[in-house]
Amino acid sequence: MRKIILIFFSFLLFFSIFPSRASAQLPSEEKATESSQTVGYDLPYPGILPDNPLHFLKAIRDRIVGVLISDPLKKAEFNLLTSDKRISSAMMLAAKGKDKLGIETLSKSNNYFHQAISSANEARNMGKRIDMVLHNLELSSKKHKELVRGMEEKVSREFLSQLQSEEKRLSEFEKSVIQLRTK
Repeated sequence: MRKIILIFFSFLLFFSIFPSRASAQLPSEEKATESSQTVGYDLPYPGILPDNPLHFLKAIRDRIVGVLISDPLKKAEFNLLTSDKRISSAMMLAAKGKDKLGIETLSKSNNYFHQAISSANEARNMGKRIDMVLHNLELSSKKHKELVRGMEEKVSREFLSQLQSEEKRLSEFEKSVIQLRTK
């Protein structure tokens, strides 16, 4: 039984270290491509969505990998990737009509984004070059705001205030990234 568990966690770790590079074409991006104001930032494919009964395994894997990463620069990249996957999931859930779960997933995406900024700041304080991570954080924050605005059209009225507060958090994150660049 121990061997099976060890093989299972090895399998999860392998796929967390070598994530899929496929990008997700979200429903709002189809509309957004028609307008000229889209952000040129591809989001990763989210994989298993939170409405799947096996999603808890993915969440456990992400937590384990997050704890195992000691380099703040790598941790910032990992948290940004996880944030991008979560917002992709949130968009897909909103498109399915699962508004409450979509908003919860969006909030978790913002939590990971906040952790990415904190890790980038820690890496900067250690004297590491964070230019590329800052560039990706800037693009990602703009893309996230674009997607949240697209979600406003999909969610019911009762969730609009929560959606707007998450959008406000994203605006604060964007300011934090700009401040990090000027330090």
